Amino acid sequence: MPHSPGPIVVRYQAASSSSAPKHARLRQAIIDAVEAGELPAGSRLAGERELSIKLGLSLGTTQKALGRLMDEGFLVRRQGHGTFVGSTRQPIAGSWHFRFFGPEGGRELPVFATVLERRLEPLDGPWSAVLGPDPKGYVMLRRSLDVGGKFTCTSRIYLPATRFARLLRTAAKRLTDTNLKAVLAQDFAAPTLQSDGLANMAPIDAEDAAIIGVPPGTMGMQVRITARSFGRQPISFQTMLVPPTPYALKFDFNPPDTDPAAA
Repeated sequence: MPHSPGPIVVRYQAASSSSAPKHARLRQAIIDAVEAGELPAGSRLAGERELSIKLGLSLGTTQKALGRLMDEGFLVRRQGHGTFVGSTRQPIAGSWHFRFFGPEGGRELPVFATVLERRLEPLDGPWSAVLGPDPKGYVMLRRSLDVGGKFTCTSRIYLPATRFARLLRTAAKRLTDTNLKAVLAQDFAAPTLQSDGLANMAPIDAEDAAIIGVPPGTMGMQVRITARSFGRQPISFQTMLVPPTPYALKFDFNPPDTDPAAA
């Protein structure tokens, strides 16, 4: 059941003397109710229409306030289930690749990463062709990425086990909502200095489709990314899958055969 709009109504009405726009007052009322513990993390808000009626606001005003909070990661909308108070998790800082913007532009959407699986991959594949042979195999990290509560992406990252096997023993908390590039730089002295990749349309398999929330076989965007460190040495190979979405993925391009570090 959705949480009663009571705390929001009380706090919104208490700020009736404020000169702030109504949508800004509503946004602040929700934030204050969450921070006071009146709306616990994970609780479902009343529907937009119910909130609008209780507050005496237009539906557009309510949607503007909730939309801003969702863009900030404070609220999360789950398709077919409603709008929920986000957790206290902090979005990834400084992401290079999961950079999405709304159809009309605006702020970059926050991204939250969860590690789903970690294992040693002994077999060769597209990753070994990029990273080169490694007698110890490859570390594989599989993650789901919640993009501002709007949609979910998946990612598989492969790294040479000879150098990065310690990632298999790293605390899960260290890898949650973390820019993996920062971990590689801090823990392995392997900063990412350049990345390049290719994007194509591909059917989403059943395993990833279940995480993303689309029917198996749905066409999505597959992006294969190689990250490089000193001397243009490849240190990771990543495959990210993006479902059909109106949100725009930002790419930063460099001229062909040009080393950005020398520019």
